[in-house]
Amino acid sequence: MNLRSIKLVVAYDGSRFKGWQKGNGRTVQAVLEAALLAALPRASGGAVAPGSYTAEALHLVGAGRTDAGVHAAGQVASAVVPVKADLEKLFRTVNEELPADVAVRFIEPAPERFHARYHAKTRTYRYSIITGPAGDPFRAAYSWHIRDQLDIAAMEAAAKVLEGTHDFTSLTADKSKTNRVRTIHRIGIKQKGPQLDIFFTADSFLWNQVRIMTMVLVQAGLGKLQPQDISALLHAQDRSRAPEPAPARGLCLMSVSYE
Repeated sequence: MNLRSIKLVVAYDGSRFKGWQKGNGRTVQAVLEAALLAALPRASGGAVAPGSYTAEALHLVGAGRTDAGVHAAGQVASAVVPVKADLEKLFRTVNEELPADVAVRFIEPAPERFHARYHAKTRTYRYSIITGPAGDPFRAAYSWHIRDQLDIAAMEAAAKVLEGTHDFTSLTADKSKTNRVRTIHRIGIKQKGPQLDIFFTADSFLWNQVRIMTMVLVQAGLGKLQPQDISALLHAQDRSRAPEPAPARGLCLMSVSYE
């Protein structure tokens, strides 16, 4: 069977998922994989018989292993499908198979052996916060409500300390990685009324790193951490010295860039 690599951009509401990676419980990878396998017979005009193509052959991989409760607007995935599958038909049929909290935004051909995770150059996440005494019921599932006002200038000063190349051992829950050095290209903070969005762009992130960095910035905005405290946290390389992660619901994978 002749095969080809494809690139998918996927959006999902992470509220009812146990994250991206297939494992215990309902995951985005498992739901998308099942939808693609169900869609292939129709997308190929019957050339791919139902049940003849396997999950192992599909080799579905995501660029970011989002945690339970984390959302995505621009997750990128790679897969391998039979050449006989028409990609325009696959796009329509896979979306027919998917539940309402997942959508494939587009599918396109990819270079041979394209790997969504290993070939990614940068990833951008957004963390959304609602500030002030009143929350926003229509954003409650996608943001963190903080009743106090945050000092944006203090948060921006704290962000400058986190930018650049550092060992982020203090700011990750990941004990499996021996190399915890990452490069944060940019942290941008935008506020419009009570809505405050923090954008993080890096080559890659460690487990819980964005949520812990968000909490560090929030504590800086509340006057509880100064830039020198954050610098000391990084140099300590001690997870117990840093705060807990911000809630998962405010985090969204916005985009992934490639060469």
